[in-house]
Parts: sequence; C-alpha cells; structure tokens
Amino acid sequence: MKYFREKLSSNNVKERIIWAIILFFIFFFSIVIISYYFLPEGLLKNKNPAQNWNFSDSAVVLTLQIFFYNLISVVIIFLTSLFANKKSDEKEYLSVGYTVFYTLIAINAAVLGSWSFSVETTPPSLLSRILGTFNLINRAALWEMIGQLLITCATSKIAVIKSCGKQTIKSSLKETKLEKSEKIIFLTGIILMLIGAIIESIAINKL
Repeated sequence: MKYFREKLSSNNVKERIIWAIILFFIFFFSIVIISYYFLPEGLLKNKNPAQNWNFSDSAVVLTLQIFFYNLISVVIIFLTSLFANKKSDEKEYLSVGYTVFYTLIAINAAVLGSWSFSVETTPPSLLSRILGTFNLINRAALWEMIGQLLITCATSKIAVIKSCGKQTIKSSLKETKLEKSEKIIFLTGIILMLIGAIIESIAINKL
C-alpha cells in the first residue's frame, strides 16, 4: 500500500492518474465480488436519503438533476483535497481527497454487488454485472467514476493543511493553483460526469 501512496502522491499528474486507475479497478471489482457473495440482495437500496427525489419527465431536466446531484461528490472531493498527510518516512503528502474518492467507489461497488439500485430490475449474474460496467453506451457508472477519479487526481496537490504526525503545516488558499494540465484534466472529469448523466437520463426514460 505504501507503494500506491507514493504513486498517488507523485508530482507527475499522469503518473497519479495511471496508478489511481489501476487501484480503482482492483478495489472496485474486489468489492463487487465480495458484496455479491456476502451481502443480501438489495441491502443498500434506498438507504441514501439524498436520492429521494422525483425524476423529471423532461430528459434535459432529468440530466441536470443527475449531473448536479453527482457534483456534490466533486465538491466534497475538492474540499477534502485541501487536506493532506504523510508519515515521517514518506516524501510526499497524500491528499485526503483520495480517501473520499475510494470510499465513494466502495459504496458504488457494494451497490452493484448487492444489486441495490433504486430502479428495480432483474438481478443479473456476477459476470454480467462486471461486464455491464464496461457497457459505455447504456451504463453511466464508469463515465461518472472515471470523471471523479480525474478530478481527484487533478486536485490532489492543492492541500493547504498538511500534517505529519503532530506537525501541521498551513498555507494560504491563494497560494493554491492548478497547473494547466491539471485544469484540463479537471475539466475532462466534469465532462465525463456530464456524459454519464446524459446516459443515465436516457436509461431511466427507457424504463
């Protein structure tokens, strides 16, 4: 795990993205498999009160509903990215935003593994659930999660409060700036989440 921490805290944003994606797929599908075998089907269904809103009949409005709901995660990732920590034997601080991102991924994986979606459909086999994740035309999950991943990696160096044991370093938010490549990656992440919202809106309207 220390190796992953070093890669995720790299000053090279491309390296951060590559290793974040590798860890994402390992983490996501491991939890999907564990949830499939050990969690009761539908266990997490409707457990999130923030999702209790009525779907609009308008495809455009529904897309915006989904998109802005998903942007809540972006705000949380951004805010937690203002904090970072490391151990005394580590060179770079690791953004707390990664913890939030992979927590969200764990929840998504558990929902898929236990088939706890709010819209009722016949639960498919484990293999179908895994392969269905890569159905980019009809499934929004991978678009949205990769979008969140890019945003997490882009903002992973903006921490203004850095802690190492009992030592804390504070800096001004004004000193925090994204590099040009990080801004492009951040924007790309937002676009992927918008694409995911469009796909999810279309899927809901087909039901």
